[in-house]
Amino acid sequence: MSLIDGTTSRSTSWTNLGNLLVVYLVWGSTYFAVKIAVTGPPSIAPLQLQAWRMWAASALLIAIGLSRTRRFPVLSAKQIVICAASGILMWVTGNGLATLASRHAASGFIVMAMGMIPIWTTLISSVIDRTPPSRNVVVGLGIGLSGLFLIVGPPVFLAGSASVETGYAVWLAFILCAAGLTWSIGSLIQKPLFAATSPVWAAGLQTLSAAIVLTVICWTSQTSLLPPVDIAPVQLTAFLYLAIFGSVASLLAYITVMKIYPPTVVSTFAYVNPLVGVVLGWVALDEKPALLSMIGIALILAGVSAIIVTSRRS
Repeated sequence: MSLIDGTTSRSTSWTNLGNLLVVYLVWGSTYFAVKIAVTGPPSIAPLQLQAWRMWAASALLIAIGLSRTRRFPVLSAKQIVICAASGILMWVTGNGLATLASRHAASGFIVMAMGMIPIWTTLISSVIDRTPPSRNVVVGLGIGLSGLFLIVGPPVFLAGSASVETGYAVWLAFILCAAGLTWSIGSLIQKPLFAATSPVWAAGLQTLSAAIVLTVICWTSQTSLLPPVDIAPVQLTAFLYLAIFGSVASLLAYITVMKIYPPTVVSTFAYVNPLVGVVLGWVALDEKPALLSMIGIALILAGVSAIIVTSRRS
């Protein structure tokens, strides 16, 4: 291998790592931004926020796609269905349900509860590929999920938790479990799109599909799409962050990461995101984690390390 080839290889490796870090850090902060946007004051309906976010993200992504290719991609009927289905699963049910939960739970709790995504992704991927995960990967997932139980378990099973609004614990558990499951399915079924079009166009059409469905849901549920006239500057800032970084930049990075790394590595973002979410909630919203949560975070990091090391060796 020549010096130029070696330099290019190292540059590509750093670029791939950079995309993974964007997914780790930016998505870890999105539920913090969601919490700020929906609670206000004035309060904003989670469905309303998610619809705005998807329309803004799709417009930005399609504009980027047109600036690069000067034309819309040509997709088969099957590819269009996959694009729409994955977008709806990821952004209407997956991220949308997690956004809905933000009204009744701390931002750190939501992002930590979404740590179920790795187990769903690994299991579904194993079923699709008909290859069971290795023993080390299972051990890593077990360690990580044990940590998540220490974080999520007390608010769900014990009364008086500051992380969850009284009376919503069980509802939130089901909602966030469904959110993680549908996100995982959507992220896995989108793989055929990688060979058919660029990540920009795939993401743009996915978010456009989600925006259309969310708008229909708003109309049928009589939820207003118009923002409050007295929306606070901090809410507007949170929305712009969600649209530009939380939806566009991070989604492009996520799709790129899906093409490069195996699902077991990609899904570890749901382990690292809680660290970012907890720190932001603690510092900015005074959502202080309990001692068990701190122990859980340590276990999560151990699980992430086990999965990544195993995947690199294989």
